[in-house]
Amino acid sequence: MIFILTGPVNSGKTTFLKKVIEELERQKLKLNGFLSEAVEQNQIKIGYDLLDLRRKESIPFIRMSGQKDWQRIGPYFFIPEGLAWAKRVILRRREREILVVDEIGPLELTGKGLWPALEKVIFQRSQKVLIVLRRSILKNFLEVVGKRKIKVFDMEEEGIFSRLIQEIKRSC
Repeated sequence: MIFILTGPVNSGKTTFLKKVIEELERQKLKLNGFLSEAVEQNQIKIGYDLLDLRRKESIPFIRMSGQKDWQRIGPYFFIPEGLAWAKRVILRRREREILVVDEIGPLELTGKGLWPALEKVIFQRSQKVLIVLRRSILKNFLEVVGKRKIKVFDMEEEGIFSRLIQEIKRSC
């Protein structure tokens, strides 16, 4: 089962996801994966770090500056060590865990970024995955994953928090 949390850019998806994660942990559900947290310098966003949900560790992931040979999307460079770490987190699957991936972007739709690891996991029928992606790429993502069982939750829907929690609990 794939649960998708979607909404426009800068709509509060990660902030909302933090609250969802807190509730799932409170209800003793096992989580794996990561949150993508903005990193600022002098009140200017310079990139993102990933917070490992199982180990509660953070690692630099994307920055506004980088080296020419790093994968890149728009103004952001993927730090190779951070990208490799994120892929390992995705692949370190345990029974009955919910994999949280914040977030999938245009790079993954081209088969790059996190996609090589994510592709190995999301097509497994027993895997429960909660993916964050912006609304602008939702249609393309749904085409990529095909007929897999998917439930989409849009940030602008009423009662989304309780519905998302109920659906995740029901699937476990």
